[in-house]
Amino acid sequence: MSNLKIVIFSFLIILRPSVYAQKIEGKSKPMQLNIVKPYIKDLPPNLYADIQFIDDNANGIIEAEEHARILLTIENKGKGPAQGLEVKVATEKYDPELQIILPKVIRRIEPNEKREIEIGFKAGFNIKSSEHKIKIDILEHFGFDLDQATMIFNSLQYQQAKLDFKGMELYDQGEGAAPIIADGLLQAGEQVKLKLVIQNIGQNVALNSRYKVESRDPNIYIEEGEGDLGNIKIGEVKEFFIKVTPNKRVKTEKDLPIFLSVNESKLYGNISEKQLPIALQKRIQKPQIVQVKVDIDKLKKQVARVEVNSDKFTYNRSNVKNINSVPISKMKRPNAIAIIIGIEKYEHLPAAPFAANDAEHMEKYFENTFGISKQNILKFTNEEVRGFFFRKTFDADNGLIANRIVKGETELFVFYSGHGVPDKNGDESYLFPQDGDYQYLNEQGYSLNKFYESLSKMGAKNVTVILDACFSGASRQTNILASANLTGTKAVGIKVKPANIRPWENNPHFRVFASSLDDETSMGFDASESGLFSYYFMIGLQGEADTNKDKKITSEELAEFIRINVSDLAKKMYGKPQTPVYLGEPGYVLIDNN
Repeated sequence: MSNLKIVIFSFLIILRPSVYAQKIEGKSKPMQLNIVKPYIKDLPPNLYADIQFIDDNANGIIEAEEHARILLTIENKGKGPAQGLEVKVATEKYDPELQIILPKVIRRIEPNEKREIEIGFKAGFNIKSSEHKIKIDILEHFGFDLDQATMIFNSLQYQQAKLDFKGMELYDQGEGAAPIIADGLLQAGEQVKLKLVIQNIGQNVALNSRYKVESRDPNIYIEEGEGDLGNIKIGEVKEFFIKVTPNKRVKTEKDLPIFLSVNESKLYGNISEKQLPIALQKRIQKPQIVQVKVDIDKLKKQVARVEVNSDKFTYNRSNVKNINSVPISKMKRPNAIAIIIGIEKYEHLPAAPFAANDAEHMEKYFENTFGISKQNILKFTNEEVRGFFFRKTFDADNGLIANRIVKGETELFVFYSGHGVPDKNGDESYLFPQDGDYQYLNEQGYSLNKFYESLSKMGAKNVTVILDACFSGASRQTNILASANLTGTKAVGIKVKPANIRPWENNPHFRVFASSLDDETSMGFDASESGLFSYYFMIGLQGEADTNKDKKITSEELAEFIRINVSDLAKKMYGKPQTPVYLGEPGYVLIDNN
């Protein structure tokens, strides 16, 4: 009888192979068995693919400890399904520091269907600067394979930070000091404060840096000898204070046995037990700061590219769009004037990378997309923006623009890409000419308050201001060029007070697109050779900002598109915030293609 039960039970399983009653917590629950269907020969597929190389910071190079991926969008343009697609890769040379993660087999792609698959890469910390050739084969179960392609990209080894002791200053007066003689020298039996100065003269950020100062003489006391310095950027200077007290038993005329160590998390740029050049009754040499530039030749590698002898592949470098593809809209603005300013190369300030490029591109967008007549577009770059340019151009009574405005009829557009410069207290922000000297900021700069006031007094029908500039005291940063201090003070990242004159609050026809908040840095974008804000401003005008697909782009649509994308990419590329801002009434139609 028991054998008969086994036979019947087995027969039931054969009849219903996909369902089996499983008892869980007193209830019977059907358990689905995963049965893989066999591949069946059908009409042949015809496969095409689009390839993108995407790395974390979007510069087309895979760097130490960075992730990247090759994104393959496979489309079947044939009559039959593609089945059992498997991705195979072969490297020209093996690198243990480059991990490759292959995708799973794609069971099926129907005719006219697209599927995305990814080949992942993870660079180790010790990866070397090298070119990598990855041969990609996509094999189909029945042999309807895709043509082979070769992806070529470069890896970049870790660029080391290097911390350097630059000197110190002695303070024997004020809080924390207990002098015997206040003469700027160190005597036995007194307490002084020492300001120690270090600088990162390497080619990378010194991460999570920490200092420690120790005495090897029990008669010399050190207070506040340990602390955190945080991240130290390329060329950045950091200062910290310690208290030093040699008692009356210290007699040596040589440098005191006081030693400085500064460690960063990667352990490459450390200062290890540096004896401080300080002795009793001897004057201390003041710190000597050096200018540090990024080694562009070392960093400027060829970005990812693809080699393929087939028309079945298309290639896009990362997801960077072409800002040169300027759309021609149906808009016509016969009464509009646009003034474009792009200052990249300054005489007395660090460069603002790609600012002149921004101006060149925007000239085309104002003409073709905004519909402004060519003769009404005025463009000025670099050396053309000198001296009292801003005053001569924007003076509300006799300036170049005011003389061309027809009150109540003219639409005015102003685009500016370059440095915005705050004063040392953050009380005022300035547009700055190409030959301006920061020492004469008040005379040579043109304050934002004055700028807005002049524009609002001209009586234009509409005023639209577009600023790709920051006012934090730092220069524009890119992947190749680090941000620099514009003011020569510690006022980098200063919270600039808002402009007193805010015409957009009382004038519904005045609006401002600003690239960042006042205490943030506006970034550059190497991939498009433009400002990051300018890049998304132009891509939005290409139609990406038309979120409701009504063939119109309004001010708020464009502003929201820019804000989301710039904020996201700035965080991924630089680990820093950049938050574009729109100021003004909603509803203004920038582009109308109806």
